Amino acid sequence: MKKYFSICVLIALLVSCKDTNPPSSGDEIQEVQLAIIKISPEMQEQVFVSPLVDSVIVDNKNLSTLYYGNYLGLCNPATDTILAEFTQSQFNILGTSPYLILDNGYAIIDWRWSHFHVLSGVFRNVLFNDAIHLPGYSTNPNRFYTIVNEEYYLLPYKWQELNDLTATWKLEKGSLIEKPEVRYINLKDIEEYGDYTTNSRDISLRYNVMPNDLQAVYNLYHQDKARFAAYVEEYTKLQSSYVKTLNQMINNNDFEKWMQHE
Repeated sequence: MKKYFSICVLIALLVSCKDTNPPSSGDEIQEVQLAIIKISPEMQEQVFVSPLVDSVIVDNKNLSTLYYGNYLGLCNPATDTILAEFTQSQFNILGTSPYLILDNGYAIIDWRWSHFHVLSGVFRNVLFNDAIHLPGYSTNPNRFYTIVNEEYYLLPYKWQELNDLTATWKLEKGSLIEKPEVRYINLKDIEEYGDYTTNSRDISLRYNVMPNDLQAVYNLYHQDKARFAAYVEEYTKLQSSYVKTLNQMINNNDFEKWMQHE
């Protein structure tokens, strides 16, 4: 296992349901979305990675091509070292699974892991960018360009064995797999379904931190550690509410009509 350096952020979980009508498509454009992944037993156990991306180009059809390097990793070692060290020291996620499992075999990614799991849809920096190449990419096609050549691998290690978020591995160390099914839902729609009194926008405005912006969380920590601790507690509690509400959707047979497919 070779080591280099990096890091990354987002996601969701609670409450009861009142409104069971599916969302209208008109007000989804600027909403923060949660990725919901169909997860296999192998993917649940083994470390899930993608190749490090050197650069990305978008064509005139708004399709993006990723140009991969020769190593696999959880994040970009050239740009994310400081955030990775911050995450490891403040969130203690090493030795834990990034997934929160739902009642129907899907899962969401714990917000503290989202920068290190490519399927969260968080914007990921690339190694090289200029006037032609974009500075990064997202695997959420609703928020960015559709990628034409996604690649994903499972490593022969369990999540509990991972001891460095900036670790990298040679390509041959992983097993290439098909991309799992990924669906998306707006955080606002979960909150409306569950009739929340406190939502993600309230928390974002209170702390000036968007749900998937690890850099903003890092900045908050250095500005005011007490407010940082309060943010972590509030957002983690909100994430627990999301899980409960998503399970309510599943048990009320509302899951399909609220989900957005890729």
